[in-house]
Amino acid sequence: MTKYFRLLPFPEGEDKFNEFKEKGFVSIGWWELFSVTDLTREQIKERYMETYPTSTVHASRLVASYFIKLQEMTPGDVILIPYSGEYHFFEVEGKYFFDNEEQDIALKQRIKVKFIKKLNKNSFSTKFRKSIGVQPTLTYLGEYKDEIESALLGDDPISLSKQEAFVYTESSGSISLSYSDNISKKILKEFFDKVLDEI
Repeated sequence: MTKYFRLLPFPEGEDKFNEFKEKGFVSIGWWELFSVTDLTREQIKERYMETYPTSTVHASRLVASYFIKLQEMTPGDVILIPYSGEYHFFEVEGKYFFDNEEQDIALKQRIKVKFIKKLNKNSFSTKFRKSIGVQPTLTYLGEYKDEIESALLGDDPISLSKQEAFVYTESSGSISLSYSDNISKKILKEFFDKVLDEI
């Protein structure tokens, strides 16, 4: 089953979006941890505190969660990167690894990907956009699986930036329709088909 993630393109505080897209991989920071392949969450937290002794336990938990997510990624999973008002989607093509030969420290903790699609953020529901904006470096988007898949297939969700209601009036009467923020065009079509079948 495809898993969906959101990643910010700023490892070590540097903007690496163009490198991600051009070179076919994404990365996160904390290169001084070196490879964490096969380490458990607790082991990553311990290594983090040993490497960054002035940091906090809370930070160690966050960083460990990022690396666990990287370890869990498998080919076919999808990573969303928000950048310049648009959402860029990449498909995972490999497994996490530490590139010891990479000279750029911001690009050592990486995973191979390929770019698949770019969508305007206004194609997504307000709830989705707000969630994307407040999440930390790397997060799981399982809650929005259906919305992402619909958008990637071209079935854009209707958001608050568009109409929330329609009213159609003629001499014989009128029809009004209202809907919530995260309803997709596919669901609207299914609704109309059901209504017509029952008339």
